[in-house]
Amino acid sequence: MGHLFPTVMTETDPDEGESPAIEAPPEWLDEMHGKNNKEWRNMPNYSILVDTRDRLSPQLTYVPQVNIDLVKNTKIMHPLLDDHFESFDGAQYIPRPWLKSLYPQD
Repeated sequence: MGHLFPTVMTETDPDEGESPAIEAPPEWLDEMHGKNNKEWRNMPNYSILVDTRDRLSPQLTYVPQVNIDLVKNTKIMHPLLDDHFESFDGAQYIPRPWLKSLYPQD
């Protein structure tokens, strides 16, 4: 949780023994991946905040695990950032208590 990858922030990978990723809604999976793209539909799709320097308006979306590369020592800009995270430690964002309680293993 709070890890960065190019332009976005993500939850922790459940395959590494951490908390499960937020699941994308079935409607989103249908629209973005199609009903026949089982590879992307069956892998974790992470809830992310998109850096507003890369978009005209703030965006919250999902990204399939295959499209994630972690980035360190990079801050993002997003109006919801302070709602979810208390601080940035130079490598990742530190979650607020309510968010940490949802993912206690992260």
